Amino acid sequence: MLRLDTVLRAVGATFEDRRDGLIGPYDFTLREGQALVLAAASPRAASIAARMFGAIVKPTAGTIYVDEYDTRLQPPEAKRRLGFVDAGGFTRNAHAFDCEVAFRADVWNLDRAGSRQRAYAVLASLATFDDAWARAIALALVANVDLIVLDQPCASAADAIRRVAPAIAIVETRVARALPFVSSVPVPAPA
Repeated sequence: MLRLDTVLRAVGATFEDRRDGLIGPYDFTLREGQALVLAAASPRAASIAARMFGAIVKPTAGTIYVDEYDTRLQPPEAKRRLGFVDAGGFTRNAHAFDCEVAFRADVWNLDRAGSRQRAYAVLASLATFDDAWARAIALALVANVDLIVLDQPCASAADAIRRVAPAIAIVETRVARALPFVSSVPVPAPA
């Protein structure tokens, strides 16, 4: 059984890729307010790792739990508890952004007007931040999620998320030479 404040837990989570070989294994527990950086040998491996933790692809071995939900057995429940920010951010125009907010509201069974209001409040909070990344973060936060997964984000993306959602757990993937490397930085809960 997971602790109530456990947002993400990986137990021997690996993905076997024909091109990049074995990605992982990952073994860690992430709690509310913590941030974690996962290093990968290539951009492709970093994206696959992010997608494993974002419940988009299933690990070939091991288990990943988002809250108490196994991403291999219960992917819809796991996906409802996290926001995913793709590499490069959201580069499409404002109209496409509005359509994406409405789509995500429908997927998560949220009120469209309230979701749009929340997304634009996040954008306003990130007015000095890069537009593509600010839009991607706002989309990831449309629902009231406990976890954000960042696929190879710009350097200050995690700090930007902390501005608008200080207690959220964050996992980000980066390309690095050493594999695997896991860095966990506990973040104090807001007062």
